[in-house]
Parts: sequence; structure tokens; C-alpha cells
Amino acid sequence: MVLQSGKGLLFIAVVAGLVVISILSSQHALADNVSVVIPPGAANPNFDTPAAEWFSPSVISIRVGDTVTWTNHDGEIHNIASGTGITRMEFVTSSNVGTADGLFQSGPLAPGESWSQTFSKAGVFHYFCTIHPWMNGAVVVNERIPTVPTDASGAQITKWPVEEKTLDGLYEADLAWEPHVILTGQRETLVYQFYNGITGRLIESGVPYELVIYQNGKEIFRVDDNTQIGGGYRYFTFDQPGAVTFRFQKIGGGSSFADFSSLVYQNPNATQAGLPVIQPARNVALGQAFAAVFIVPPLAVMALVFIWAKWGSSIRSKMPGKKHMKTAVPPADSHEGT
Repeated sequence: MVLQSGKGLLFIAVVAGLVVISILSSQHALADNVSVVIPPGAANPNFDTPAAEWFSPSVISIRVGDTVTWTNHDGEIHNIASGTGITRMEFVTSSNVGTADGLFQSGPLAPGESWSQTFSKAGVFHYFCTIHPWMNGAVVVNERIPTVPTDASGAQITKWPVEEKTLDGLYEADLAWEPHVILTGQRETLVYQFYNGITGRLIESGVPYELVIYQNGKEIFRVDDNTQIGGGYRYFTFDQPGAVTFRFQKIGGGSSFADFSSLVYQNPNATQAGLPVIQPARNVALGQAFAAVFIVPPLAVMALVFIWAKWGSSIRSKMPGKKHMKTAVPPADSHEGT
């Protein structure tokens, strides 16, 4: 969370800048239809398979409502099933064939055939081929970001600044934020002014107030301040997506308050922690390391066993044995009679 405040003449410059400058921040455009290819060689579990990855691309990012189409460019039959597949090591060393969770499932895709799935919920969806369960992929579905600002209920905001009158009728509070569509990690400029609720005139003298920001039902910021030269502004950056409420309370030092709401969306340009990592299909270096660790030692042992079985007796006969020393036995003592 990043936060700054300013007062005085700088407020006038900020307001003027917001009037002149429209929304310049670009938003990540994600296609409505995304294609994924099953490349040639994907059915080959070896490390030197021609396929660089099982699905191309193996991880894709889309938005809610978008459609993904898989096309089989391999020479073998494949399918697409949501769930978790296995690794090549598990394929060799265990009977595990992966676990399908039933969220989506295609039929058999012969070479050249395609199948599509539309995603209506945000989340990370893993999938694999149940025929070749080492083939893994993932679809990251982001919330659809609107092109127009809305309040927390989803209603479009069409007039700026947003005007709210306090329940006691003593004040009118005006609030604008820029950019209008709020994204995580994006600095927002909040500009606000207070008017006399009866006369409608701008209150140019300092007005005490307390600004509290709630997000997803929890307070995330609070500050006491005073307006100067008719208003105030503040910079704020949201870390998390979700519904947000800007509450101006204790306006004028009393109990007057006014609430404004909007929605904060996950910034698709921001790095998201926990995104799936799919191991590449083609990995000659890893294949060589695998052979060095798991194949070469057993082969070496087998070679030694073969050599010993075939030429072991000859080898043993030529090995130096223990030398046997002959020990002289002294003659028995003789006794002569006298």
C-alpha cells in the first residue's frame, strides 16, 4: 500500500491535471478466444521428444467468459481433462495415471481435430491428457475488467466527480479518483471537496475530516486531515482486489459522513504469485542427468556381474594365494643307559 497526501496550491495543480489528462494507463488486453496446440511428439514421454512443451502454450491467461480451443497437431489421439496429471518419473516408477476432477472433459481428439471450452469462473484450472498423463497444462482465468468505472454493486458511474450528501444535510462531499477503473498495484489519485449542504457553495476554508478506507469489509486505512483552498487530494495504491468504500466522516468536526464505493480489480500486468509451472517436454540435459543417475549405475553393475560369471574362475586361479610353510619337526630326545 502506497500513500501520500498534499495540500495548498498543489491541490489546484492536481485538479487541473485531472481535468486535462484522461485515463492514460493501458490495461492488459486478453483475447476472447485463445488457441492451444498439441504439438507433434507430445505423446512421446522421452526427454528428447520433438515437442518443446506438452501443450503450446502450456500456461495461458484469459478472462472470465473467454474460450480456449485445443487443436491436435500430433500424430496420436489425445484428450483434454481437468485435473492433475503425473510426471514422467511417476509414469516410470508408479501405477499413478493422474486424477481428473470432472470440471471439463473432451472426447478423443484424433490428429487435426479441435475441442473448445468456455470458462465462466475465475481461478487456476489444471488439465492433462488421460491417455498420456504426463502431458500437463493450465489455464489462468482472471476477472473481466470493465472499460467503465462502477460502484461496489456493479452499477456504472457516469458522472464525475461523484456527489454524495451527508444524511444530516449539512454537507455535500464530491470525490473523483483517477484512473477511474481501479487496479491493484496502480496508483490512484483521490480528489475531494466539501460544499455547504444548504447553499451549495464550496467551503473554501479548511474543513476538518477523517478519511477511512474499507476493503472487503475491513478497514485498511484511516487519517485525520483538513482541506485547504476548497479541497484536498491523496494518492493511494491497493494491494488486493475487492469492493472498496471511501468514507469521509467527522466532516466539520461533527458527526456528518458520506460514503463512496467502487471495485478494485486484479491487475493482469502484475506478477501473480502461485502461477502454475509446467515442466518442459523436451529437456535433453535433464535426460542425460537422468541416464547418469538411474541408468548408467545399473548397467555398470550388470556388466560386472556378467564379467565375473564368465571369467571369474580364471581370474580367481590367477590371484596370489597364501603361502604354506613346511615346519621341521625336531627328533625326539634319546636316552642312553649307562
